[in-house]
Amino acid sequence: MTHNEYPAPPHYPLINTQLMTAKELRETLEDLWEWVHEAEMAPEDMAPPDELIFEVRQQMGSIISERVERHSDEPGRSAE
Repeated sequence: MTHNEYPAPPHYPLINTQLMTAKELRETLEDLWEWVHEAEMAPEDMAPPDELIFEVRQQMGSIISERVERHSDEPGRSAE
């Protein structure tokens, strides 16, 4: 299996955080985290390029930021 054959990240790059519900944000973040974990644990000859993993991690950061922003005006609430 080459880099090009590694499964593509779920939902990526078609994510628009502003149009997603809180549940969709949470589930998408979980899906991306699972993909990153598996991609980083894959043997080097099978793993996707490091650049793609970095891009997915950046997208995860955008999702986290959106979740925090949505809950920032709610006292006692966190993004989790």
